[in-house]
Amino acid sequence: MEDRPDPPDPRDDCAIRITHIKFNFDPTAHSADALNIRLDRINEVVVPEWNERKFLAAQSRAAYALEPTRNRTIFIQCRFEIEPALPTQTGIVRATGGGILGAIDPITVDFVNGVSNDTSHTGNPEYVQIPLRRRSFNAITRRDIRWDWSYQCGKRRVWQAMDQPTLHRIYVVLDVPPAPWSQTTPQIYPWTKALDYAILDASTNSISDQNEAAALIVKHVNGEPLQYDIWQGKARYWSGGIFNIDAWLGGFTEGPIVNCYDCASAVTTFSNVVGCHLTYQYHNWFGYLNPVFPIGRGLCNNPFYGWSSPPHGVPLVGVDDAGRTSFGNHAYGKQTGHNYDACMRASLGCLAAIGYFLLAVLVLILSLGLAASLARRLFMKASGWLIDMTQSEYNGIVVDTSTPAEATLNGGTPVTELLSI
Repeated sequence: MEDRPDPPDPRDDCAIRITHIKFNFDPTAHSADALNIRLDRINEVVVPEWNERKFLAAQSRAAYALEPTRNRTIFIQCRFEIEPALPTQTGIVRATGGGILGAIDPITVDFVNGVSNDTSHTGNPEYVQIPLRRRSFNAITRRDIRWDWSYQCGKRRVWQAMDQPTLHRIYVVLDVPPAPWSQTTPQIYPWTKALDYAILDASTNSISDQNEAAALIVKHVNGEPLQYDIWQGKARYWSGGIFNIDAWLGGFTEGPIVNCYDCASAVTTFSNVVGCHLTYQYHNWFGYLNPVFPIGRGLCNNPFYGWSSPPHGVPLVGVDDAGRTSFGNHAYGKQTGHNYDACMRASLGCLAAIGYFLLAVLVLILSLGLAASLARRLFMKASGWLIDMTQSEYNGIVVDTSTPAEATLNGGTPVTELLSI
């Protein structure tokens, strides 16, 4: 009797491909998946964030918050198809690469009629829930990543590459962005356009501290091609508690002149989109200024010199000058009781600057580098940045109370005001 080989099993000659990926599969929670985000006020980030028609990282965006995901496993959900399609069969998939999300360990996938089937979770069973056990993010960042997918099926135990890698743009922020952002109102989900603006500095400095992140936003906002309104102190990007973020991100379409309300709105909004917790502070009364550098201007203690005639129409006048102007009120951001002000930069005396510098060096020496973030903030203060300051420290640097007239005008207190976009 002649031996005959077994008939070929179609399961041994199969092909698996990935068709969709969800990063934000549960919009009500953020400890095991991505945040709710959108591109800008008009354009959404549609879930699933990736499908076979997307070939660029910028077409597939997702954002994660460090605090709620700390010491937790993060998952994605993927949909696969297999050919030939049989009533039931299994395969194994994996992915190499992945950048900060890490490689994906081999996982067995069940298929029903050619489509992946996972009933272990409450979502759509066509999507397989996959743990990201090798993710490695611990600071504010934006990174483009790539997964190269491969599979095994049937009796063949050789890894075969899928036809298409998947590319994604991944954002990491410190915490779930607070107001003026939201995780429940779709139009003000954190915008990737705002993240792109805010992460500019932090992504290159491994920032994992909210105070340092806010300090860098102050520096960023103050460094824009803008100038303080020396005529009226009028806001252009803030009105009635609303920050015109579209005009700001659109290339400063309301013009290059700003005031403290504009700067405080920008600092609060962009700090919070990366997971800081700033509030917008309105300070009335405020008072006369020590010599400072208003945004885009030279040294000044007479902020509204633009509308005055000589001898008062100059930025720097004597402290007892009868024509000297002052801030009737002011605005800035506050976090954990400390002030962050991008409207101006201090002109420190030598002793104050040296004091901050020496304190920063001392922090580094005593902590053996463990307090590097604090030391960097102290170095920033030594350079005149108005960041991470208690109210009394801030007032002592900014407000002039050197004569009875100046001291009388000072005395207001900051109050928190709501800010929206």
